[in-house]
Amino acid sequence: MGLLEKAESGNEPEKKSRKKAEKKPPAKAEPTPQKKKEAPKRESRFSRRKDREKKAKEPKPVADLPSFPDGFEQPTSGQMAFRRLVDILVGYGWMFPVVGIFAWGSDFDATYFIIGGMVLYIGNVGFLPSRFNRTIGNIVSRTKFVTSSGNNASWAYTFLKGLNFPFALIGLVTALTMLSDLSSPLGETTGSAIFRVIGLLLLLPLALDWLLTKFSMAKRGLWERIFGGVWLVRSTKTGSSKGWLKRLDQLSDYAEKRGLLSEKEEDTAKLD
Repeated sequence: MGLLEKAESGNEPEKKSRKKAEKKPPAKAEPTPQKKKEAPKRESRFSRRKDREKKAKEPKPVADLPSFPDGFEQPTSGQMAFRRLVDILVGYGWMFPVVGIFAWGSDFDATYFIIGGMVLYIGNVGFLPSRFNRTIGNIVSRTKFVTSSGNNASWAYTFLKGLNFPFALIGLVTALTMLSDLSSPLGETTGSAIFRVIGLLLLLPLALDWLLTKFSMAKRGLWERIFGGVWLVRSTKTGSSKGWLKRLDQLSDYAEKRGLLSEKEEDTAKLD
């Protein structure tokens, strides 16, 4: 009996410890704090507009331009704008003082002005391209016109391309004249009817040229397509050491120092 009591008494602490262990609740795992998911920030209209402007400002690579001649570089927007400005002033600058004098109402014989202006125009778009393959605007902007095969463009291209301005002027005057006399828009005589019809027909090549330039893949107009895909590309100075060509080269150097031939940030790379 004594041995059994001792054995039972020895097992009692084990039972108590087991009961305590069973009663002791398991430690609860502390929940890890979950990070709140940040809602994606809504892009403002201003930021999206800036992204679109950045994408629009990226110039189109030469490889994506159909029929662009190999071995040439596209001109900057400054070169294109400066060439256009100089050629307009040289070809049509004489017209502005003549129109202003007539508008003032003074009696002025503009025959010599008109003859001198026509000679200057023909020399700029006819003689210079046939001799040096450039107009005065091309020389001072360091550009030139070439075809898709890399050859120099014909002087006839610059001549016909330069007629866009007088064609538009004649067509506009004809349209305004016909609108002012709706009772007989073609005039009272056969001669006036012929001249008015011709004036309106001069607007057709301008409209076709604009449509092709605006909506075609290569952005080439009517005259560019007729003369073998003409492109405006970068060029160098004439390198002349004397005469008026040297003066034009000096004007080109001055324009470059003033930043007139550089790429403008607000403009995209447009082809002429």
